[in-house]
Amino acid sequence: MLAQGRPYLAIPGPSVVPDRVLRASHRASPDIYEGEIVTITESLIPSLRALARTRHHVAIYMGNGHAAWEASLVNVLSRGDRVLVPQTGHFGRGWASVAEGLGLEVEAIDFGPATPWDANRVEQALRADRDRRIKAVLAVHVDTSTSVRSDIAALRQALDATNHPALLMADAVASLGCDRFEMDAWGADVLISASQKGLMCPPGLAFAWFNDRAARARTTAALVTPYWDWTGRANPDAFWRYWFGTAPAQAL
Repeated sequence: MLAQGRPYLAIPGPSVVPDRVLRASHRASPDIYEGEIVTITESLIPSLRALARTRHHVAIYMGNGHAAWEASLVNVLSRGDRVLVPQTGHFGRGWASVAEGLGLEVEAIDFGPATPWDANRVEQALRADRDRRIKAVLAVHVDTSTSVRSDIAALRQALDATNHPALLMADAVASLGCDRFEMDAWGADVLISASQKGLMCPPGLAFAWFNDRAARARTTAALVTPYWDWTGRANPDAFWRYWFGTAPAQAL
């Protein structure tokens, strides 16, 4: 078999990284404790907020979309909490599986492999939850395996129509950077994404955006561990004090 040029892997993700990004990445690792890496990281926060169309908080993790699934869940929930998952395609089931593995109770509504979920059926499930046991609704914006896009804003309308207090959590790993996502306008409390699909960067970074409601839920979440704790990641000084007992300037 003959091959000319560089291999081209045409799958949904990881997506093809532009040459200018590859060239910029072709350099030695920086000092991870001070200097340029700190400045670059801080400079990303306003851009990430603009990307998600939010004025709220964002945490950056070393990890992929599965890492973002876990990080988002453990920061707002406790073992035994119930989550409602409208599923279409593959990745809604994946997020539900991670939730089950963390000891959460999953109530799933399966809409099949290639059908957007019906917000009316979600609203019915919320109305049936008279004891308000559902603590969060987990929704995939675009399923990578099928490209099916579902309506996040319609879920917020369902929550508001039932006066249900559950958090609305959205997965935009496949869509962010390719399609418009309005975190604040659509009423998502938590949004997750990662670097390797629509953002067209090398795999390895995961992101969690969260509003003040989700930040308050963090104060009672019993599943969170030090690595996933987004409190410090959204507040660099707090993060440094947790791990090193001092602020960045004095860490060394």
